[in-house]
Amino acid sequence: MVKRIISLLCVALTVLSAVCQSAVGDWRIHTSYVGDKVTAIADTRQWVYYLAGGNLFRLDKQTEENESLNIINDLSDMTISRMYYNTDKNYVVVVYSNANIDIIKADASVVNMPEIKDAVLTAKTINDVTFDDGLIYVATDFGYVVIDDRKFVVKESHMYNTPLTSVARVGDQLLVSTSTALYYGDAGAYHEQLSSFTQVPDVDAGRIVPIDNDTFFYITGWTFLAKKSLQEDGTTRISFDKMAENKATQVQNTADGYLLNIPALGIYFKTDEKGEIVETVETPGEMCSSHPDANGIVWAAGAKGLHMRNSESYYLPNALTTDLPFWMTYNKSSDLLYVSTPSANGFFGDEHPTVVNTYDGMTWRDVTPEGAPASGSYWIDFMPDDPNTYFLGTWRKGLLKVVNNEIVLTYNSENSPLSRYHPTTSIDRNGNLWVVQSLNNPDHPVMVLPAAKTKLNEVTQEDWITPEIEGVTTGKTQRAIFLSTRRGNNDLKLYTDGDFEHSLFIWNSGGELSTHPKQQKSFERLTDQDGQSVSWTNILCFEEDLNGVVWMGTTEGIVSFNPAQAFNQDFRVNHIKVPRNDGTGMADYLLDGIQVNGVATDGANRKWIATQTSGLFLVSADGSQIINKFNTTNSPLASNTVYKVCCNPNSNSVFVTTPAGVYEYFSDSSPAETSYSNIYAYPNPVRPDYSGDVTITGMMDNSLVKIADAGGNVIRQLKSTGGMATWDCCDQYGERVKTGVYFVLCSRAGGGSESVVTKIAVIR
Repeated sequence: MVKRIISLLCVALTVLSAVCQSAVGDWRIHTSYVGDKVTAIADTRQWVYYLAGGNLFRLDKQTEENESLNIINDLSDMTISRMYYNTDKNYVVVVYSNANIDIIKADASVVNMPEIKDAVLTAKTINDVTFDDGLIYVATDFGYVVIDDRKFVVKESHMYNTPLTSVARVGDQLLVSTSTALYYGDAGAYHEQLSSFTQVPDVDAGRIVPIDNDTFFYITGWTFLAKKSLQEDGTTRISFDKMAENKATQVQNTADGYLLNIPALGIYFKTDEKGEIVETVETPGEMCSSHPDANGIVWAAGAKGLHMRNSESYYLPNALTTDLPFWMTYNKSSDLLYVSTPSANGFFGDEHPTVVNTYDGMTWRDVTPEGAPASGSYWIDFMPDDPNTYFLGTWRKGLLKVVNNEIVLTYNSENSPLSRYHPTTSIDRNGNLWVVQSLNNPDHPVMVLPAAKTKLNEVTQEDWITPEIEGVTTGKTQRAIFLSTRRGNNDLKLYTDGDFEHSLFIWNSGGELSTHPKQQKSFERLTDQDGQSVSWTNILCFEEDLNGVVWMGTTEGIVSFNPAQAFNQDFRVNHIKVPRNDGTGMADYLLDGIQVNGVATDGANRKWIATQTSGLFLVSADGSQIINKFNTTNSPLASNTVYKVCCNPNSNSVFVTTPAGVYEYFSDSSPAETSYSNIYAYPNPVRPDYSGDVTITGMMDNSLVKIADAGGNVIRQLKSTGGMATWDCCDQYGERVKTGVYFVLCSRAGGGSESVVTKIAVIR
């Protein structure tokens, strides 16, 4: 029977391309690798682990697979602060910023130890980890914890209510470093209080790395080789020999001694078994590690990636090249997500180098144009008829025109009405480039370059038109938002500089480029459907949905309105209400009092809303129903702050930028098609070990979907969300279907011809 089913599959199904299809409801974490932020590296027997900017990567030395480890695939938490390697036992300790601990064993299995994280304490940050025979010493802000590494259970917990910098056993003594001093005591005793230790005079706080029974590295702001000796009076004397006037950030055992990374000097020390320096090796910009069994091979991680020292063959992770992703733009024509960094704005007080990355669904690439300003930039605006050309406003370097990832023109005070400070842009549906620059440009803050002139790589000031828009003369443009509507018959522009309680500007150019717009209006506050005033501290985003309705996010929540009605005397906005459905007939304003940072529209015209403190929301097309909400408690999101959200116009992917990086969610809606010619289902075939839903995508909007068995009997009816529907492989009674080939029939809701559009094979 199984062979017959397989034969049917070969005849009935079209083989999809070898692209990994993710199920509806899945998340994907897109980590960042910033080479100059490598803080730890561990060459183990099978893998090389390296930590950069809080993200952990692992190279399999045999298969050369280079992967990111995170909460979705292997780890138990997010935001890694430190990593340590036990050379003798061949396991890696991963420490998180919330005091959670993972142990990655030699076979790559992970043991989670959440005891410190779950402790009811206000101060529990983990400051250091050291190893002894069968034990792990964990120094924390409250004292120290001892872990039995044979069973990976907590053996002891010492509460001193004093932050400990480091704890380690050196011979028969336990050394303890606080923020101000170094102490020692009998390693065999149970030290209930810090006072049971003896203080070493005139020693600053530092990290302790044991070498043998009498010797250890002591690392403060400098690096020392320390030796302890027993005095005649029974006290312990510790002498310190300076190795470097800088800090060794990582120490690892090697075949014949130790390797000490000192990144501030761009070097590492090779020492003998007693800790004495035998060689100084220059490694500018890299962290290095060598396993005792590695026959002298040294691995290094830096800006170019991971490699063996003296080899130019690098392993670069498939990751973003910035740890500050913020803006997102989807280039529909080339099917690429563009992610870029911010400059100083309402979220970040400092300037940040411009970095531009693209993602094609599988691979991240750094496409930052050469010469991009170090002071940062704003969002990317693509030409509607040219997927290879975009415009990028910068903080201090004017406006850039980028073609094929190269800067071909800079608009500045010499060839435009611009001054040098932060212009913000919007391209209308006719390809005209609109620019607003309110700071230091009070005479002509609004300017437009006609579509024909945007094609040129040389322009003059006379090529620009400067419409007179009343009131757009103030603000620092740090939160500036600019939108040109693309739907309806009106040529509308919406702008705010986003500063404290500043106005919303709407003007209608009437499809003509002139110095006097057809209509213009500004609003210091709005009036909702009930006649109530709607005010804001800052306006943060605009989004035009599939029906031409604009959604405006502010520090106080969100409203929607038809911008074409803004010039009417009775203009009202929709202060969206969500019914409580508790029998009272009452409703609450959508996200009332919650800062809304961004809004995106998916294929079903639903809204994805990024908030400052409450995570990510999915609401119905009109906003009256909260369909889902994602935060740190019910999703992999490491932060409830979501900067921006972007829906892939070609699929069901939803991307968000957060302080912890870029996340991708696979929703139950994809853009609708104009016919049923591109429908496919996945996974297909459905194998016995698969328990999830089958995704059917490529349908027309609002389709009626019927699932029929081989006899033509309809066993289930569904309805598409946008161009997508999901089937749980159950019939209308909730029973799992049997092995067989099932036919998918589609028709437009409300009528229309019905036809078989694809087939799904189920194997039980």
